[in-house]
Amino acid sequence: MQNLTAPGAAKYFDAAQDIFENGARLNGSVSDFFSIAGKIVQIRSSPGAMRRHVSRALAHLATDAAEPDFTIYAWDSEDSGFGPLRPAWTLDAFGQHGLISGFNDDGFHTAIQAGPSIFRMVDARRCRAIYWTPSAAGLPVWEKGAPLRPLLHEWLRSCDLLPVHGGAIGNRDGGVLLAGAGGTGKSNLSLSAIASSLLYASDDFCVLSQSPAWTVHSLYSTGKLAAGDLHRHPYLQGLESNADSLDREKALFFLQERFPEKLLRTMPLRAIVTPRIVHDEDSQLVPASTAAAQKAIATSTIELSPWTAAFTFSRVAALVRALPCYELRIGRRPKDALAQLERLLDRFGQA
Repeated sequence: MQNLTAPGAAKYFDAAQDIFENGARLNGSVSDFFSIAGKIVQIRSSPGAMRRHVSRALAHLATDAAEPDFTIYAWDSEDSGFGPLRPAWTLDAFGQHGLISGFNDDGFHTAIQAGPSIFRMVDARRCRAIYWTPSAAGLPVWEKGAPLRPLLHEWLRSCDLLPVHGGAIGNRDGGVLLAGAGGTGKSNLSLSAIASSLLYASDDFCVLSQSPAWTVHSLYSTGKLAAGDLHRHPYLQGLESNADSLDREKALFFLQERFPEKLLRTMPLRAIVTPRIVHDEDSQLVPASTAAAQKAIATSTIELSPWTAAFTFSRVAALVRALPCYELRIGRRPKDALAQLERLLDRFGQA
């Protein structure tokens, strides 16, 4: 967040919430509850396309209605009949990372994401947020696979939780965080857990808590693969949610709908693993430096949530100091790489 005074932010938030409430009175609304990293999140959404968009990837975290720790008001205007948001700022207010000058301070995070237009506003003091887009039906596959991500990341870090870009697989006794940028084998390795003895918590985004010990929490039940990698995962073929567009985007899977027994909401974190493809060598797991692990986690996370840089760097530094770090060299037989992780977790289980 920018350390600025934002006197108009609370007024704008209240006006935006009034638009939602007016739409709900005329057209109805839906409330869904999710347990995310031990926090209860209520999503009040317009029926139809927006409700499907915000709830599908979070379905494995659905819980009974309860007093929420955080409430999100989510709607679009094309499908729902709810009114649109109107800007209360001029074009020169748009700053770095889409943040809107004058509407960000220690209590408010306000930004617009372009291509397509998505407005998000977090009121951290009152534990609520606004999420609006003109057309939920027109949202791209990356947004459908990780709905509300920047908004949730902003709120989670206000709760002293650490959202990261990373995969997570393991079992109820413990798991590993798979860290690194795209192209390192992270997604293939994460999704291989579906057909193994391990369980799946994350492909791209998860949440870490530190107390009393480092723990990983699932955020989305989705997985993504480049179309050229589908042959490695025959159990996923035919389950692509976007089969008609694989020539231009990654395949997106909603794993809760086919493999609910393979999904894990939370597990103790035993180690950090940075995958690296080495092709013609044998797969092996070797110790890695804390500096390499920190760079792998922090850099890829900050690329996606750049305004969190200071918080992310400091918390990731504490993480890599607390846990063993390894590099997993994925060689000519990728299945051997997964077996290396299974053996690693077996050793932790026997310790």
